[in-house]
Amino acid sequence: MFFGKLELTEVAWGDSPRRARLGGQGKLLVLLHGQMQSHVAWHAIAPDLARTHTVLCPDLPRDLDFRRQAEELLRLASDLGYEHLAVAGHGTGGHIAAYAAWLAPERVTHLAEIECIPSPGHQGRADLAFELSRYSSCWFAQLHPKPESATMAMPEEWTRPAPHSVAPFSRSAVADYLETMPAGETPGANGHHRIPPYPGDLRIACPLLVVWSRDGRLGGWYNPADLWRPYATGPLNQAEIACGYYIPEEQPQALLDALTAFLAS
Repeated sequence: MFFGKLELTEVAWGDSPRRARLGGQGKLLVLLHGQMQSHVAWHAIAPDLARTHTVLCPDLPRDLDFRRQAEELLRLASDLGYEHLAVAGHGTGGHIAAYAAWLAPERVTHLAEIECIPSPGHQGRADLAFELSRYSSCWFAQLHPKPESATMAMPEEWTRPAPHSVAPFSRSAVADYLETMPAGETPGANGHHRIPPYPGDLRIACPLLVVWSRDGRLGGWYNPADLWRPYATGPLNQAEIACGYYIPEEQPQALLDALTAFLAS
């Protein structure tokens, strides 16, 4: 069953209610999805985590005001009756999670950063290879007529798996991503330039788990754990998983194992 026994509900988040999945028992664990996705990104591991935790997977607003969203997260946890919580964030969700750990070190017990590096992690490191990997650059740096053709609407078949596809993405999840994507946005659009620098005093006191993909871009450019180390004043754990960027869907069991061991520590 899709998402197991976690129930679809609505929670107050910012100026409007947001969809969320909620279920399980035990300490609160919040799972924050990445850019261009929705809470559905956690469908493969949330049910298993709900065996030992109360799991909350909310839809996040598309804006990138991380501090405000972290404040909303902490308020929501209190409204649900939880003083303490663990947070795991994938991609841009990881930035919100980091802010929450910084704003409330007495409340956030565990923080997991999945395929996410601290902002501005690329500053001073970006080279031609990095710039050409960005979504717009990989199209517009090519020879004529590729740049011109890239300004056309994205063919629908690019975002819908073929009937024989062996991709790791659930059809139900892909349908949800496309349905919830605001008009004018395209899958894969790069938002690094919109991510503001972290405050100079941002520190993470709770245990921190840094997870990245072996075949993704971050692991090719850096050791992400090294970039998080200056922010961590508590224990730092790390795990590299053999897959691409979408770890919760490409290697759910490996991520589940890493999170389970970390949360039990």
